[in-house]
Amino acid sequence: MSAAATNQVIKYTWKDVNSSMDSMRVMFDLVRLVDAEECREVFVTDSGELTFGRECYAVWNSDHRCVNCTSYKACHTHQKKSRVEYFDGKSYQIQSVPIELTLKDNTDYSCNMELITFTELVPGIQTQQEKDELETSGYISTHDNLTGVLNWDGFCKRARSLLSEYHDDYVIVSVDIDNFRFVNSLFGNSTGNEVLIGISGILNDMCDEKSTFGRCGGVNFAICKYLDCDMEKWIDEITNKISSLIDVPTFQLSTHFGLFKVENRNLPISIMYDRSYMALEDVRLNNSKVFGWFNDSLMQKALHEQRVISDFKANLTSGQFVIYLQPQVDKEGKIEGAECLVRWILPDGKVLPPFEFIEILEQSNLIGSLDHYVWELAAKQLSAWKGTVYEDLYLSVNVSPKDFYHFDIASVFPELCKKYDINPGKLHVEITETAIADEMQNNMVTLEKLQEAGFIVEIDDFGKGSSSLGLLKDLKADVLKIDMRFIQKSENDKRSNVILESVIDMAKRLNMEVISEGVETQDQLNNLTNLGCEIFQGFYFSKPIPVAAFEKLAADSII
Repeated sequence: MSAAATNQVIKYTWKDVNSSMDSMRVMFDLVRLVDAEECREVFVTDSGELTFGRECYAVWNSDHRCVNCTSYKACHTHQKKSRVEYFDGKSYQIQSVPIELTLKDNTDYSCNMELITFTELVPGIQTQQEKDELETSGYISTHDNLTGVLNWDGFCKRARSLLSEYHDDYVIVSVDIDNFRFVNSLFGNSTGNEVLIGISGILNDMCDEKSTFGRCGGVNFAICKYLDCDMEKWIDEITNKISSLIDVPTFQLSTHFGLFKVENRNLPISIMYDRSYMALEDVRLNNSKVFGWFNDSLMQKALHEQRVISDFKANLTSGQFVIYLQPQVDKEGKIEGAECLVRWILPDGKVLPPFEFIEILEQSNLIGSLDHYVWELAAKQLSAWKGTVYEDLYLSVNVSPKDFYHFDIASVFPELCKKYDINPGKLHVEITETAIADEMQNNMVTLEKLQEAGFIVEIDDFGKGSSSLGLLKDLKADVLKIDMRFIQKSENDKRSNVILESVIDMAKRLNMEVISEGVETQDQLNNLTNLGCEIFQGFYFSKPIPVAAFEKLAADSII
């Protein structure tokens, strides 16, 4: 059996889930898979396809989601839940076990395995509370309190019914209002609620008896619609109607749509919606149009993201993540130190650049584990250089904004220096303006503690943020790294040179060292040198390179 417990979620592949359920049927009266969102039984065929059966609560002859649905709770809390249902003289004792099922196309699908035992009831043992729970209406569990339209659970159930009842081509549409966050602050909460009700009314008018929609939460709506019209024209009409809900010349609601064409009706509604939302996010990032379709490239992107997340911990412990070093040199070409940058080396030798995994790890809250791993690699490398020609070199490591939430930064770095017996002054701590600005007071206290312990604090990407000068007023950093965009046109742009010279002069007067990053040409180097900069980093000197290559380069510069 290839199932493995993670917290209380059990993982199965599509190949082994049925045999595992068969082995459990000797202990339980009913063993089944349940989709908690759609309230339906789900089956895995021998060929690896999903099929959906009756509504799960039909077992006890109910017509709506159970009031205390433990499958729903188990799926969303990732913990096993238990409950009892009563019907026709029987007590149904239900254990809902959350599982993660890897489908044939490697998509992960969250559902529940229900383990049910029947017990004959003694007449009269059913309590009034138990009777009341069975008689409670299912309306509240399937409808949104504010707008009165279907909520996510109701949408999933209705969409599944439509796909089962009709054989037309269908599309799942995700709808999101980008700038709705400004509505409440500019016009008040009551106006915000009126807009949400208005959007619901518009979508209701645009759907007929063969379509449905629901509010998924916040300003996200989902639509299940059969393809009977020009979708671009249909979306334009919705967009125009939504934008007219606020009639203010200086403000307009901005709407984006993601579309997923239903080709395999046995996919869970939740996966269909997720894929439509991926198309929506892709459109929003490109900022080129209002709607987009889910396609194969997005599918490959999704699978890549899933592999990165699922394999991350194993790959981290197996040493696939390594540090590359980009030299920081003085105006004479001597290497003073380097910035540590992470690379992922696959077993076949292929090197994955950061843009292929860093953002994914940030979104899945795994970036802290990677950052800590890089810090330790840097400390270990500095320790290895002691007593060699490299012992005077420093290494700078990046600390992301989220790291301040995951770690006690003021303790982690001193502990690493103690563990590897290295000088704190050789391990530079590099932060961005954002990392400080998010929690200004607390983070500045942390950085001051690091400086008191002997660490060098660098402000990275200076000039990108909107609070750069304000930070310099309050934060006594040791090094200022000027963002590469600041110098891209500095050779011929007098205004850029004036600003750049002022920043360099200001930093020196604040007793800060200046590093210009992104130096790519001799002309840029000459210009920056004339403006007073003394330390440089960029492709003109070297791209980020493996440690061994850096050591050779550093040895040559020292000699």
